[in-house]
Amino acid sequence: MLENIRFYTIYLALLSGIIGLFFFYKLPNNKAKSILVMIWLSVIIEFLGINFSKWTGIINYFIFNFYILISFIYYIYLLKLLVHKIIYKAIANLFLVIYIIFYAINFILIQNNIDETFTNSFAIGVLFVLILSCLYLIEMFNSEKILNFKKSIYFWFILGVLLFHLPYLPFLLALDWFLIERVESIYSFVVFILNFLMHSCFIIGFIWTEKRYNY
Repeated sequence: MLENIRFYTIYLALLSGIIGLFFFYKLPNNKAKSILVMIWLSVIIEFLGINFSKWTGIINYFIFNFYILISFIYYIYLLKLLVHKIIYKAIANLFLVIYIIFYAINFILIQNNIDETFTNSFAIGVLFVLILSCLYLIEMFNSEKILNFKKSIYFWFILGVLLFHLPYLPFLLALDWFLIERVESIYSFVVFILNFLMHSCFIIGFIWTEKRYNY
C-alpha cells in the first residue's frame, strides 16, 4: 500500500489548484497568478509522470527532469521579483544564468542519461532557492510587511517550496550515493508527506491571503 502512496500526490496538487481557482480573485496581477499556473503545471507533470510509462513503455525520468528545469527557473525568477534591493535582484539574475548554464552542462557532460534523475541540477537549484528565500525573508522581516506576512500568498508559497525541497534534497542524495537503501514504501511515504506539507502551505495561503498584500 505505502509503495503506491506517492502516486496520490497528484490529488494534493489538484486540491490546492482547485482551491487556488476558488480564491483567484485574491491574485491581482500576473506575478500572483503565476503561482497558480505553476501549481496546475505540477498537476499536469504528475499526470504525465504516472501515465507516460503505461502509455509508451518508456521510462518517465525526462518528464521530471524537465520539470526540475522549469520549476527552479520559475522559483528563482519569482524571488527576484519579490526582493527589492538592487544587490538581491543582481544575485537572483546571476543565479538564474548560472543555473541554466549548469543544467545544460550537467545534461550534456555529467548526467547525460535521461533515465536518471538530474540530482546535481536539483541540488544546485535548491541551494540557490534557499539563499534567495533567506534574502527575501530577511528583507520582509526588516520592513513593515512583517506585520501582515501571513496574508501574503508569496510567503506561503515560498514556505511550501522550502518545506518540500530542503528535506527532500538530502534524502534524494542519500539514495543517489547509496548511503541508504531505497525501499519503495519508505520513498513513497516521504514523497507524499513532503508534498502534503507543501500543498498544505499553498492551500493555507490561498485561504488566508488578502488581495492588497499580493501586489
